[in-house]
Amino acid sequence: MAKRKVLIPLDGSEFSRQIVRVVRTFFEPKDVRLVLFRAAYPPSVATDVAPQDVFVGNLPMSGSYDAYSSTLDAEFTEAAKERETYRSQLMDELQRDAEQLQKEGYTVSSEVHFGDPAQRIIDYVNDEGVDLVAMATHGRSGIGRLVLGSVAERVLRGVSVPVLLMRSTQDVTPRPAPGELLAQSLGSARQLRMTIATDGSTLAHQALVVGVELAQTLNANLTVLVAVSDREPTSHGQHLMEQVAAAVAAMQPRPAVVPLVGFADETLLKHLSSQATDMIFMGPFRDRGAGSSTAIGPTAQRVVQHAPTSVWMHKGRKATMRRILACVAVDDTTVVDVAAQLARATGAALNVLHVVPPTAASYLSTLTTEETVNAPIPVVQALAQGTHLSTLLQSWIGQLEREGLGQEVLLLERGSAPEVILKTAHDGGYDLIVVGSQSGPGQFLGSVANGVVRYAEQSVLVVRTRTM
Repeated sequence: MAKRKVLIPLDGSEFSRQIVRVVRTFFEPKDVRLVLFRAAYPPSVATDVAPQDVFVGNLPMSGSYDAYSSTLDAEFTEAAKERETYRSQLMDELQRDAEQLQKEGYTVSSEVHFGDPAQRIIDYVNDEGVDLVAMATHGRSGIGRLVLGSVAERVLRGVSVPVLLMRSTQDVTPRPAPGELLAQSLGSARQLRMTIATDGSTLAHQALVVGVELAQTLNANLTVLVAVSDREPTSHGQHLMEQVAAAVAAMQPRPAVVPLVGFADETLLKHLSSQATDMIFMGPFRDRGAGSSTAIGPTAQRVVQHAPTSVWMHKGRKATMRRILACVAVDDTTVVDVAAQLARATGAALNVLHVVPPTAASYLSTLTTEETVNAPIPVVQALAQGTHLSTLLQSWIGQLEREGLGQEVLLLERGSAPEVILKTAHDGGYDLIVVGSQSGPGQFLGSVANGVVRYAEQSVLVVRTRTM
């Protein structure tokens, strides 16, 4: 009798590894072949890997095919190197469980695939003769019970083989995500811990001035990080410290001012990993150059991508917030909380935007027709459908009502999320975009939040909705 092939998707967490114990309990080594499967988004690549002599600001020089070609070659080479390094790391993580299972007599192999985790699992199951999928999933109620958009729910819908789902029986209180801590602080559960970063350049200093004013409005406990290159003379560092001292002179109590010497991104991320903060506020640093007005530069990009907290990227010169656009995905209840509380604290008007994929027919029920696929979705009509979408809307409306807001602030659009968000923000004259990010380090580059923070004209607050 041939052994059944059992796929065990893991995500690197101890929670996901609980399913290994269940598989050992249910299946004898003589009956199954186990495949430990790790699917992850491909690793990010720094934006400055290309030869620097082919750039003006952060854009390739026009009119030079050789410059453009060498840029692509450098980025491709670096991407391939990062990809293989990351693959090796993930294979090493799987090896721990594989070796233990092999000691117990199981036939075990390991697979690492890059891309959307749910889709990679589905593709492997459908293409490689898998007989059963075994995976852990969180047991939830209400909206969470639908597991909308989750890996488990998508796998259930996308494969034709049995799926063994294990709900955890451990009574463990999960550690709050950075975005949840930010929402608690803005909601006055405790004082907001806010950090501002600057390197003294023009745009960074503009952000410092705006950030100090915001910290006063939010009654935040403020820390200012001053990034100084060790290649600069001592006098330069002293000048930056004096510049910061002048900017915060009116604040009481006086904020802590911390000099960080070295490469800006490295020193900032090291500090953020050791000193807890609810939010870091910054503008583009000196390495932004003279490129597009929406660009933020390599240092800011790395901080947005890797910071273990929510990041407010300030763009432009505006010091006031009149309109806020909160962009929410299926499970972004934290984003709604953060945006609503910010609007209340600053007196800004708020809209909450949800972008529906054009192909989500079951999600929209009768709302999607050939004639209306690109049209805005009336909220009242969506609420009456009794679909997943109407359930989501009811949840968000409840949150908004607790903040004194009504369903009229909700906007529903169809299309590609980054494109719709950027267009809506531009056409509506919004001053701040609030967007959630569930990405961990190495996964941010292909996310919606990354596209928004790189190309938006407005300031962007990236709310970390996942425990880092």
